Amino acid sequence: MRGLQFDLQAYLNSCLDVDNLVPHSQVLEDLLSVIEKEAHSMQNFLEVLVNTHLWQGWQIEPNPYKLMIVTVGAEIDRLATLKQEPAFHSKRHMMDVCLMLSYLLKQEESKQGEKKGESVSPAWRTSATEKWQLLLAAAAHDLGHPGLVNTTPYEIEQQSLDLLKALLTREGVDSQSIEDALESVTPWIMATDHGQYTALLERLAIDLPEHVDCLAMLLVEADLASSVLPFRGRLLTGRLCEEWDKPYPEKSIALRNQVGYLSFLTSLHFESPQSASATIPQILNNSLLQLRSQLP
Repeated sequence: MRGLQFDLQAYLNSCLDVDNLVPHSQVLEDLLSVIEKEAHSMQNFLEVLVNTHLWQGWQIEPNPYKLMIVTVGAEIDRLATLKQEPAFHSKRHMMDVCLMLSYLLKQEESKQGEKKGESVSPAWRTSATEKWQLLLAAAAHDLGHPGLVNTTPYEIEQQSLDLLKALLTREGVDSQSIEDALESVTPWIMATDHGQYTALLERLAIDLPEHVDCLAMLLVEADLASSVLPFRGRLLTGRLCEEWDKPYPEKSIALRNQVGYLSFLTSLHFESPQSASATIPQILNNSLLQLRSQLP
């Protein structure tokens, strides 16, 4: 009954259950839609997420990242009270990215993948510590986003990193933990500058890609994955158009056009074995086929 209070913890535990893995676009559509409807505080959402069975199964001791992640959530909520969030780069987007990252990382635990012999290569496999660092990066990658695009490479990404460092320092996190965290997450967050996307794909195309680039791509894929879903992708595109309406009307008009959205989707590539296991490339291909069939 809808009169009962929504149990976010139970819902996320069910959706992120490794033994209940059903890689299908509708599963992801439903997950992201329900979370948007039911989760309104980034801090509360992250507190619940880090205490799911999935993330507790990756627990490390000591774990300075858990507190950092929740602290970022509280700051996102605080900033949202000071000024209106951008239409796209809001806490809703950051929840999407954290969920999609969790969904990708859990593919490494998939019994279905093991049966197919699809083991993750060392360059792509993440340690428990790296998983927590990636979740910190997912939560903080758009911290304080101004709703604009970069005028110089990494401009907005560096601003988010500066805000993250200032936040953790202000909250009394010890300097060594801050230094270790920033050393890990900086190249990954920098990689979410879409202007660097092609260069990252080129580095991953070699036979033995660098581990840091593989982990950066996991964050980038989590950042982009919800945009390739057939229904949510169009919703998010509309929000980005709204965000760009005033500062970049030409960009907004171009993206709002069906051909513009098709061009964006065509430029995307999902390279990780985690995305392959989650069938993200197939979902993207299906969305492209659907869009092309609707063109005059």
